[in-house]
Amino acid sequence: MFLVGLLQWWYGRGWRGQLREAGRRLGATIDFFSIGHLLATLFDPFRQISAGRLQGTVGDQLRGFLDKTISRVIGAIVRLFTIIAGVICLAFQVLFEGLIIGFWWFLPLFPIFGFLIFAVGWVPSWR
Repeated sequence: MFLVGLLQWWYGRGWRGQLREAGRRLGATIDFFSIGHLLATLFDPFRQISAGRLQGTVGDQLRGFLDKTISRVIGAIVRLFTIIAGVICLAFQVLFEGLIIGFWWFLPLFPIFGFLIFAVGWVPSWR
């Protein structure tokens, strides 16, 4: 009975718990990099500088326009590199979480395979 209860937990609540934890960890990574927010604000000025008010002489207006343009380009570059880093981290994490889930699925079978290998008499050669 104990073994049946253990297997029911392992492939039931334990499995759902692992999937829930994997989703929580992926959500935390998405939240850490804020990929959606960075995409929404990709071309916003970097650091929200106050240069470039539309009052003053033509030279002041041109200087303000260039300041905002440069700030937007710098902001887009910084946000783009952060988005790329987040997507790369997320891809590696999805791969790692898949390995964990797969390992969780087959872990109870390892003692059975080990016993079968022992019964057959197979010994690894270390050459």
